[in-house]
Amino acid sequence: MSKPKSDLSKKNLETAIGIMDGFSHPVRLTIISALYKEEHTVTELSELSNVSQSVASQHLAKLRQLGILDSRKELNRVYYYIKDAKAKELYKAVLKLFG
Repeated sequence: MSKPKSDLSKKNLETAIGIMDGFSHPVRLTIISALYKEEHTVTELSELSNVSQSVASQHLAKLRQLGILDSRKELNRVYYYIKDAKAKELYKAVLKLFG
């Protein structure tokens, strides 16, 4: 029996898995939802997610590691935003299907 072939290239398959991994936790999905419209600080995201700043920071680090988010510093605050266009499109699809 032959091995099934993916319709995705290896690189695109890894990208898709990474984005879906980012979406697969309730806190991370809540963070992505908040960042879909505008950037936020970790304090704002922890409040929106109803978790401690430490927990929010851990999830933000995971989302940055996956390449979904990035941040910018303004004075003494760090603002997070979605940098991956594919992640934004996937979240738009989630909204369309489940919103």
